[in-house]
Amino acid sequence: MFPGRIVYLSLFGTLLLSVVLALAVVLHNARHAVEDAANQVALASVVHFTLSPLAPVSVPTGFVSFDPHGGFESVAFFEGDLYICNRSNLLRYDSTGQLQQTWRVGLDFPAVSLVSLAVRQGIPQPELWIATAGAGALIWDGRVFRQLLPQSSPLRNLTALLALPDGRMLLGTLNSGLYVTDSRRLILFHSELLNVPVTALASDLTSEEVWIGTRTRGVWLWRAGAISRFVNELPDPQVLSIFASGSNVWVGTAAGIAEFADGRFCRRLADGVFARALAERGGKLWISTVDQGTVSIDVTNHYPRPAAGLRLANRNAFQSISLVPTSTGVLALSDSSVVRLPEYIDVLKAAPAGLANSHITAIDIDNRQRLWIGYFDRGLDLLSSDTHASVTHFENEVLFCVNRIKQEADSHRTFVATANGLAVFDGNSEIRQVLKTRDGLISNHVTDLLLGGGSSGSESTILATNAGMTFLNASGVSSVYAFQGLVNNHVYTLAQAGPVLIAGTLGGVSILRDGLVQVSFTTANSDLRQNWITASTAAPDGIYLGTYGSGVVRLNSRFEVLSFREFSESRFEINQNAMLATSQGIYAGTAGQGLAFLPAGQQRWHFWLTGLPSANVTALAAGGGNLYIGTDNGLIRIPEQALYI
Repeated sequence: MFPGRIVYLSLFGTLLLSVVLALAVVLHNARHAVEDAANQVALASVVHFTLSPLAPVSVPTGFVSFDPHGGFESVAFFEGDLYICNRSNLLRYDSTGQLQQTWRVGLDFPAVSLVSLAVRQGIPQPELWIATAGAGALIWDGRVFRQLLPQSSPLRNLTALLALPDGRMLLGTLNSGLYVTDSRRLILFHSELLNVPVTALASDLTSEEVWIGTRTRGVWLWRAGAISRFVNELPDPQVLSIFASGSNVWVGTAAGIAEFADGRFCRRLADGVFARALAERGGKLWISTVDQGTVSIDVTNHYPRPAAGLRLANRNAFQSISLVPTSTGVLALSDSSVVRLPEYIDVLKAAPAGLANSHITAIDIDNRQRLWIGYFDRGLDLLSSDTHASVTHFENEVLFCVNRIKQEADSHRTFVATANGLAVFDGNSEIRQVLKTRDGLISNHVTDLLLGGGSSGSESTILATNAGMTFLNASGVSSVYAFQGLVNNHVYTLAQAGPVLIAGTLGGVSILRDGLVQVSFTTANSDLRQNWITASTAAPDGIYLGTYGSGVVRLNSRFEVLSFREFSESRFEINQNAMLATSQGIYAGTAGQGLAFLPAGQQRWHFWLTGLPSANVTALAAGGGNLYIGTDNGLIRIPEQALYI
């Protein structure tokens, strides 16, 4: 009996020891996890940065910047003047509303978008701070600009600013959290705010509390060092705007507004309203909406429970972008003016701009040297010359999202590929034809086109779409897609090399002859490092292909894929159809590194950022010895030879 009990006790002891050891391992791992998290927060708490004067930009002779219609987006009063920014410019107006000075992105500022303005009561003098989407903060003391540039790239992408009463400035970032600086140190504002995507900031500037809007996690309240979170109380977890006045705070979302008092949720207002900006004065809460104009709510009438059906008062068609309270009312900023509410009196008007929008996706020059400019979501502009002398704008249900523009060589017809079909203009700049699926296209979403493509004797207009390729010729309309051997139905780009047609797709490259697929190349059977082909252009030494992730490769006459060392060291994304070949070289628009160019006869790529309004180059064209470089933040023209000096 005793031996059995001994065995039992021995087994029990072994099991107990195993449990203790397992628990020790779990505790050890947990401790290390906690330590790692603490170390991560500690490392993020203190940020290395530089604070230095902005270096002047020297642009080549012949440089021209085409002003987009950027509108007014953020405003601040500084040293008696009114400062307004949009994505492309900072404007200074005097007290009479006269424009005194303009600073441009790419020329006076780094090639990134401007986000918002705030005034810091610094020592010994106040400063105007400008948040940027990629270059940290720009600081203006009335004489010179300085740049506060965090060492970590993600911390440079700012979304919001808030000046605190003690002279410090809060910096909200896109994905890295909320930081605070006194210009000597830059630190994480609170450990729980690490890596929080900040969208808006507000404070009544009289108490120790800060309201923090997030992209997906509702609104957070920092009070006396503690964090409170509100998500379910909001109509939507994505916060677009916050306004604080005394003990009351209003939080705007895409589905309505939540009101708080003394740090506690009170009620919901204006359900269904897209509240992109808020401001309260005299008991009225003004709301900048997307589709209902500028509206107001009487917030003096408090209900004992959430009131979903409060009536929107003073509805006006004026489409404001942001709202700023002043001692005499509320300033409402729009695409073209600043008005004072509630009277809707004009305070100032924006100067006329040559271009309808800043996000450019296509450029071409016709036989009469007119400039055609297509936009991501604002249709098409036609400039009578490459100046702002005369601009004609086209925008309708077809001409909305423009992907490609091509001028027919032997006529005055212009073909415009859009997400809603193919539009054909005649020599008088009138739309003569619109082609869609009803006319035989395999899809309405036309991504690229070739005019006079195909083998000798069978010239066609060839359309790339998101469902395959369509051939238009004298014999009719035909299409090719994956069933006929196309490597992928989503075709982004087309190029011609003699009788051979190259189709760049989401899944690799297909080589066609006489409308038939001959062979396809992917990462599985070639030296391609990315299957997603976004752009292409033909040159004497082969076809250059732009990829989404591995830069540019060359396809030689034997259809061998040749890579370039400059694109192998890091990730490079070439934008859709942002490639061009001239006698001087090959050009490619990157999604963050500016213009890449390869001089003719060389094998080393170079990169150009000087004067660009954005490092995201989205469209290219050449004519008259000049390069036209379109970005997601404007258009410039530079002499092509300037790149090779």
